[in-house]
Amino acid sequence: MGAFQTLAEKLSCPVCSGKVQDGKDALRCQGCQTTFPVWGDFPWIFANSGEWKADWTQRFRFYLQQLHEDIQNLKMELKLLDLLPKTKERLQHLVQAKTEQHRELEKLFEPLLLGGGPSYEQQLAAQTPLPESQQLMGYYGNILRDWGWGEEENQICEDMLAGMLGPHPLGTMLVLGSGPSRLAYDIHRRLGGRETIALDINPFYLLVAERMLAGRNLNLYDFPMAPIDAKAFASRVKCRAPETIKQGFTFLMADAMNPCFQDASIDTLLTPWIIDIVPQDFRSFAKKLNRILKPGARWLNFGSTVFHHRLQHLCYSRDEIPDILAESGFEVLQVRENVIPYLRSPSSCQQRSEKVFSFLARKVQEIDPGPAFTPLPNWLTDTEMPVPIQADLQQQMIVNLTLTQVLAQVDGQRNLRQIAEVMAPTFELPPNDVLPMLKRMFSRFVEGRGRSMNF
Repeated sequence: MGAFQTLAEKLSCPVCSGKVQDGKDALRCQGCQTTFPVWGDFPWIFANSGEWKADWTQRFRFYLQQLHEDIQNLKMELKLLDLLPKTKERLQHLVQAKTEQHRELEKLFEPLLLGGGPSYEQQLAAQTPLPESQQLMGYYGNILRDWGWGEEENQICEDMLAGMLGPHPLGTMLVLGSGPSRLAYDIHRRLGGRETIALDINPFYLLVAERMLAGRNLNLYDFPMAPIDAKAFASRVKCRAPETIKQGFTFLMADAMNPCFQDASIDTLLTPWIIDIVPQDFRSFAKKLNRILKPGARWLNFGSTVFHHRLQHLCYSRDEIPDILAESGFEVLQVRENVIPYLRSPSSCQQRSEKVFSFLARKVQEIDPGPAFTPLPNWLTDTEMPVPIQADLQQQMIVNLTLTQVLAQVDGQRNLRQIAEVMAPTFELPPNDVLPMLKRMFSRFVEGRGRSMNF
């Protein structure tokens, strides 16, 4: 019997929906024999776990490369001759902070950074726009809030949700989108959780949370957008948990969109700050959550309702949510709206508040969960399928070829007007008409250099 036997009994294979068995070094489906490895001391339950690990490893590595580039750029700025003494002191402080941040996170990421990887330039080429929920540092501030900035926000949220749940036993509690997991930790500790499963799709948050619950500190830096003074441009934050949790709390890397759990296996479901950021229609998502809950199980939701969808009919108002819950087999027990402090860094001039929406519902009916959610086309999930010729891909190819042709003219000698003369036949325009186009292209490059890249 392995370390995840209790968890494995509740899991369902994402490939064939078969039962999952724990082993010495990995979990395995008893039906299709798909293996689910343990990396970072928690299982990765995906149909293609190796691809997920490779993707996140590249993001980890790219972030460390970015930090290194930032440090080198700051050192170059320190060589400027006309710096004010206080400016020089601030830049030196930033160099020290980013160097320590690099060292601390390199140790944290170590379980996933074995072997080589793409160069910094290759990583830049391969990056793709991601929703905030899937960016490596998309919610970095939540880590500092959860474990380092103090107890005010955490205590307010804990009191509010514990009050909604009441004295009813939690049983097996699943936290979908647990992030750095402070809320899961607080509810588990306060209400005497028997078994809590903290699930997220970002291993960075789980690596941090795992370290916190084990009683190990983590020294990170807060880099606020609006620092209160020069020292606050990089403020050292000591992250730690009030006390350790040694039993009954498990971390899991998996996709919340198609929950990898057996039917009727969960007693309490907690969804903090997730229902409005997932790419799935909330009406479909709610039905999938119904499937994994036991009859009478409770679902506690907490967070914002700013639904991010291109189609407006999927951007539901708070008034529509009770109707969606009813059609998904739930009875709504409580609905609350509260204004709470949100991500208030002690080092920032910005002190934000958020009006959060919470509901407590009970499963009263079985509902057909519908088909599995697939946000990507088949040719992206099945790597054996040919990539189809599509208009937008052809358009991007022309854009890239044009950029390549323009950049090929940059030799350190030609000026913009000379490049415009060379490119005029390609654009089928006079050089004077090509010149403003080139200015816009190079302006975007210059402006982009000052922005951090999300990966």
